[in-house]
Amino acid sequence: MTTEPLPALHATRRIAGDWHVLPGWLPVPDLGVISVNAFLLAGEEPMLVDTGVAALSDAVLANLEARIDLTDLRWIWLSHTDADHIGNLDRVLARAPNARVITNFLGAAKMGLLGAGDPERLRLLDPGEAIEIAGRRLHQIKPPYYDAPETMGFFDETDRVLFAADAFGAVLPNPVETIDDVRPEALREGLVAWSSIDAPWLALIDRGTLGRMLRALDDLEPAHVFSGHLPVADRLDTLTRIIRDSYGRGTTDAVTPDTITEVEAVLA
Repeated sequence: MTTEPLPALHATRRIAGDWHVLPGWLPVPDLGVISVNAFLLAGEEPMLVDTGVAALSDAVLANLEARIDLTDLRWIWLSHTDADHIGNLDRVLARAPNARVITNFLGAAKMGLLGAGDPERLRLLDPGEAIEIAGRRLHQIKPPYYDAPETMGFFDETDRVLFAADAFGAVLPNPVETIDDVRPEALREGLVAWSSIDAPWLALIDRGTLGRMLRALDDLEPAHVFSGHLPVADRLDTLTRIIRDSYGRGTTDAVTPDTITEVEAVLA
């Protein structure tokens, strides 16, 4: 287990091209930690991907403003409307008057119910619609599992970045920069633990259907995998293999109903 005071936002790092990660960490009682990442595409039309948890609000804003002038921010890609993904949305919008939020119809409706965001500053995507940001094409992707039906991931064909939203998240023993720093057995246990909490319906999904969805992602051959709840990964097949082999086999022994309740409270 980590002894680092949590929650914490680690230093922003460049991953590839103009892509950066803002890596946050939250404690998971009795299990370890979970990452709560936001991502920044710098360049001609800067885009923020998710906004992090409110508990890290000051740090998130400071890290963003160290990289870009927020008046230059043009886009905020909102994967879904859970609190750990929109926790700083209104603060960012207040400091980024030229930014528009990319979401879909259901995402916009849920934002309205939550009183979050500005309905005049939305860019709604149709199912499967791609969008161009400063000459790069982002293909909308529905992740293989998720906890909110409005969830939108994407594949950036320029830098071959796959953003998988909540999918491939993992509860880990301690904060790390990449999954290369995680022991294979800890990564497997962490992926199964998180998927059991975030998408328990995986235990009921048809094995062939899940396999086809995972193969479709593998066929994209991404160079980098961004997840809201996993350190940056360079090998998607490592993650898809674990999910393909492990789903439907139950949770880990450490994941009890009480644990699930505690994790939900941490992310709220």
